[in-house]
Amino acid sequence: MDNSFLAIALLALSTVLIVAEVFLPSGGILAIGTFCSLFTAFYFAWLAWWKTSPAYFFGFTGFAIVLLPSTLVAAFTILPHTRFGRRILLAGPTEEEVVPFAAEEARLKTYLNRHAITVTPLTPNGFIMIDNERINASSEGMIVDRDMTVEIVQVRGTRVIVREVSPDELENKTTDGELEDLDSEKSLDFDLPEV
Repeated sequence: MDNSFLAIALLALSTVLIVAEVFLPSGGILAIGTFCSLFTAFYFAWLAWWKTSPAYFFGFTGFAIVLLPSTLVAAFTILPHTRFGRRILLAGPTEEEVVPFAAEEARLKTYLNRHAITVTPLTPNGFIMIDNERINASSEGMIVDRDMTVEIVQVRGTRVIVREVSPDELENKTTDGELEDLDSEKSLDFDLPEV
């Protein structure tokens, strides 16, 4: 085969490999193949044109230097807007999907630093009752029994993080009138089995 043909073919191969690296998880193997084929293309271009037509060699080198970055930019900007690109790339959530999540998170943040009663054991996930509302909650890694008083210390998305309140802390808080309605919050519209 002619050296000039090999140089052009290897440059085309390196272009295909760099685009494939964008869309296929290869751990960098395709990138290594890109650079190997590119350097081999420069070698064959040097053999084909350096002694006879150095202008062809420099033209090929300049074209390769412009081609690969522009192909990479095109792969990241143009291809995701094509039908093929939309099929292989995952789309982020739309605003309609995010707004209800943000509203629920903001509502749950109003419960921060308030007390609630566990209606199921938190192992570490379970349910708590606050303001006659059953909420999905997680403890800070400890198992919390049912019918225990907990404090909401953090909100992560649509889940609240709670910690068990000791009796001493509970007595201090009752003077503020914060826990007056906790006994009424224990009632559910169904009975849970005793454990």
